[in-house]
Amino acid sequence: MSSKRKIFYAACAAAVAAVGVAACLALFVPRACGGGEEHSPFPLPQLPPLTNEMFAFPEFEKGDSLVRNFLKRWKLNGASLAIAKDGRLLYAKGFGYADVEQQTEVTPGHVFRIASGSKLITAAAVMKLAEEGKLSLSDRVFGSDGILNDSVFGRIYDARVLQITVKNLLEHSAGWDVSNGDDPMFMGCAIAEKLHIPVPVGVDDIIRFALSKPLSFDVGDHSSYSNLGYAILGRVVEKAAGGACEDYVQQALLLPMGIINMRLGNSYPQHLYADEVSYYDAPNAPPVAAFDNLHSLVPKCRGGYDIRMLGAAGGWVASPAALLRFVLCIDGRPEMPDILSLESVDRMVCNDSIYDPLGWRTVDERRWMRTGTLAGTSVAAVRDTSGWCWVFITNTSSKKGADFPFIVEGMMSEVLGTMESALTGNADSALEH
Repeated sequence: MSSKRKIFYAACAAAVAAVGVAACLALFVPRACGGGEEHSPFPLPQLPPLTNEMFAFPEFEKGDSLVRNFLKRWKLNGASLAIAKDGRLLYAKGFGYADVEQQTEVTPGHVFRIASGSKLITAAAVMKLAEEGKLSLSDRVFGSDGILNDSVFGRIYDARVLQITVKNLLEHSAGWDVSNGDDPMFMGCAIAEKLHIPVPVGVDDIIRFALSKPLSFDVGDHSSYSNLGYAILGRVVEKAAGGACEDYVQQALLLPMGIINMRLGNSYPQHLYADEVSYYDAPNAPPVAAFDNLHSLVPKCRGGYDIRMLGAAGGWVASPAALLRFVLCIDGRPEMPDILSLESVDRMVCNDSIYDPLGWRTVDERRWMRTGTLAGTSVAAVRDTSGWCWVFITNTSSKKGADFPFIVEGMMSEVLGTMESALTGNADSALEH
């Protein structure tokens, strides 16, 4: 059996293991994008997880070496990478340690916090609700005629808040600016003191606090990245869907995609999922107050964040293969059916140039990119115009912070070069026989 043919069979086996036979067919059989198509309403059976051995082929050794050297250079304890080409899963592999103390190695099935990668999930949920006629992007969010017209949000300091629409939240143009470092999503202690309530504070508490302050700029004037805006969108999803945001995402998006290992995460090590990695701060990072106990100092990645409260803005966990599958189902390409209509996909990436894209971090003529960073994790997800799609996640903080995913992108250009070389020549004929 030729090496190219082995690669194809490995990809097939990996896809079957990850998402089941029916989803595997959707992964490898070209189909038109189908926002109007009916998707399976049932979760596919959980099959054995992906393993590193499925992708232990000579053609991948150069790419493996590049990733290992990258981890060593940046002092990353563990990472995981999944790659697809033209809708086909070609590669899924873990590197380093999921748990350093236990010497547990990373496998492709391990899940990681995806931080602001969660915003892509939330944006897709909003677009799906719009397709279902349960909301409109032009709907007002606050006030008596707004989606969140609950009395708890009734005390509004700045009247401009009443102009905020769902689209403003999606594109970060609602008027909140955290360039001075005061992000209310990470000010739990100060907010609890201001509102005279105990920690931990909830999303509604943070929204109430934000509504008691003036906006930084006029609604719709420009985009300024806002975690708060996506936390509010989580509440919008719940109100429109009539249930928990996580439940709607799983029922309307993930299960039809055949994804069963994406869910909201937790804060403390003892509450991590069985298939979840441990998280590591940068060396010498100072401890911080625990999100739910001001008198307890903890590593920021092990109790400093209220992960479930971050929720729609940054609280999801996923394996790279699962997040890759999610991206492939909202990428507008013909190889796989999309969970959203082409109109919705286009609207997410073809926003007015003065505003950010919806859910995505960066969109240009070369690629669509979603990044995410918290202490203890960094994620980069890219869909490019040449048919490559990849997701890289690590469980260790980098001193480069939010810039680190773009450094990962540089490494990935080399990795994809080795993949391209492995699949050139007689690759097409090998895959057909």
